[in-house]
Amino acid sequence: MLTPAQIKATAASIEADQLSSGLILWFAGGHADPWNHVEAAMALTVAGRHDAAERAYDWLAATQHDDGSWCNYYLADGIEEPRRDTNVVAYAAAGVWHHYLVTGDRGFLESMFPVVEAALEFVLRFQQPTGEVLWAMDPDGTPGRFALLTGSSSIHLSLRCGIAVAAELGKDRPAWERAALNLAHAIADGEHLF
Repeated sequence: MLTPAQIKATAASIEADQLSSGLILWFAGGHADPWNHVEAAMALTVAGRHDAAERAYDWLAATQHDDGSWCNYYLADGIEEPRRDTNVVAYAAAGVWHHYLVTGDRGFLESMFPVVEAALEFVLRFQQPTGEVLWAMDPDGTPGRFALLTGSSSIHLSLRCGIAVAAELGKDRPAWERAALNLAHAIADGEHLF
């Protein structure tokens, strides 16, 4: 178990690597990816550094592409790797739901719903008829040739979080429910799909 002092020190080190834009780098001078960025924001939320966490979510909102995605890797001054990873894109929903559960900030949830919705709609463009989700989209728009079990499992969690966000705001998203169910079946019964 971490002590309160260790949690405080960890959060301080994460915030120290957060740029003024809100982007949280892996380490000073390194790069960032949206999945780990969200994980770091979740750590800040747990440690009570809600303003820093919300700056991280503001970065997501500010940099989301028109199609709902983010690139794989970012540097302090731009994009390092322009491929889009569906698991990485979907994970914003998990972070947003987590932040709301910890803080109870409904205004935050309402402001981030369009981000979550656009991200999940992007990801579901890559769900296959058998339920699995292709792992990526190349910069030219070409979809990945296969699905990853780990990525699809994470997408399932993110879909469930997105469904919870929508339900909390009184919005029905039956297509997300169907997608999550089909993905769960693929994960449970479709080893050959990955």
